[in-house]
Amino acid sequence: MVDQLIDWIQISLNLFSQSTDRILWNLFLAYIPLTLSFYLFRLSAIRHIFWWVFLLIFISFLPNAPYILTDSIHIIELSQKNYPSWAIILVVIPQYTIFIVAGFEAYVISLIRIDHYLTNLNLVAQKYLIVINAIAHGLCVVGIYIGRFERFNSWDFISQPINVLFTTMQDLLDGEKLLSMAIAFLLIWLLTEFTKLVNHKIGLGITSAATLK
Repeated sequence: MVDQLIDWIQISLNLFSQSTDRILWNLFLAYIPLTLSFYLFRLSAIRHIFWWVFLLIFISFLPNAPYILTDSIHIIELSQKNYPSWAIILVVIPQYTIFIVAGFEAYVISLIRIDHYLTNLNLVAQKYLIVINAIAHGLCVVGIYIGRFERFNSWDFISQPINVLFTTMQDLLDGEKLLSMAIAFLLIWLLTEFTKLVNHKIGLGITSAATLK
C-alpha cells in the first residue's frame, strides 16, 4: 500500500513538472500587459512619450494572455503519453484549468481597465466600447495565430517587424486561415463577455474611478 502510494506521488509530481516551466513563463508573459494597465490606464496618467512607448509594449504583449487558451492542446499531448487516466484527470486537467483561467482573467481585467479609462475620461462613449473591444480581440486573434502557427513572439514585433507584417498579411489573405481566425475571434469574444459577467457577479475586476487614479 505504501509502495503504491509512493508510486502515485511520483507519477503525479512527474506529470505536474512536465508543464510547470511552460505555465510559469506563459503566465509571466500574460501578466505583463495586466501590470502595465495599472500604470497606463489611470485617470491621472500623463500621455507623454514614455506613456506611448508603454502603450505599444502593452499592445504587443496583450495577445499573450488569450494565447494561453491554445495551451489546452498540451492536455491532449500529455494524455497520449504513457500516464494513467487518473493522473490526467486529477493532475493535468486541474493544473491547466487554473492556468488558463488565470491567464485569460489577466486579459479580461486589462480590457475592463481600458473600458473604464476611456469612459471616465470621456474619450469614448459607452456605446462605442464594443468597437474598442472588437479591435482588441481582432489584434489578439492575429497575434495568437502568428504566435501559435508562425512561431513569432512579442519580441519579433521589434526585432523583425517587416517579416512579421509580411507573414501576417499573407495569412490574412488566406481564406482558410482567415476563417479559423474568425472562429477564434468569436470564441474569445464569447469567453470575454462570460468572464466579465462572472467578474461582475463576484465583484472581481470592477474598476472604480478611485482605483484608476
